[in-house]
Amino acid sequence: MKTSIKTLLAVAVIGVTAVAVQAQTTIGQAVSPRVVTVDLRKALNAYYRTAEESAKLQAFEQSANREAEAIVNAGRAMAEKFQQAQGVFQSPVSTDIAKQQAQADAQRLYQEIQTKERELNDFRQKAVAQIQQQVQQVQQQLLADIANKATDIGKRKGANMILDRGAMVFAETNMDITDEVIADLNRGQPAPAPAPAVGLPR
Repeated sequence: MKTSIKTLLAVAVIGVTAVAVQAQTTIGQAVSPRVVTVDLRKALNAYYRTAEESAKLQAFEQSANREAEAIVNAGRAMAEKFQQAQGVFQSPVSTDIAKQQAQADAQRLYQEIQTKERELNDFRQKAVAQIQQQVQQVQQQLLADIANKATDIGKRKGANMILDRGAMVFAETNMDITDEVIADLNRGQPAPAPAPAVGLPR
């Protein structure tokens, strides 16, 4: 189970072609479109919450990987015991009683190994599904923040439509509000914790 959270977040804007401010109309006449653009991918990558949420998702993924590794290790230990039981059963110097016990142990361990394999497969499927769900939720949250901020700025500039610059073939640079959106989004970034003071040796 290996999911690249950073990559998933980076491509979150694929398929999002426009952030539209609802066009206003007058009676019998539509208002001419006043368009500004925002680069959703650039805004997403520069938004401080993207790094925060990515770190949380990475931590969850690492925890899931550790749990999966524990299941794998338990299965390996069972496989080693199974091989040992087979060795006793196949050994010409083993007594009949020892062979019977070894055969019973091998059958039991074989069933336990199969159960452990199913447990691992089920865990991986559930973990991957949970990670994908969390990534989707994070994408929606972050893109909603960007869309809301872009809408506020676009309205202040008199725009009635905002398009994703990354999905356009060409747009005048003076139409772009990406840097303003990023600046506004990151104004809410918490200040970094001060580094602990390091005293001089005495």
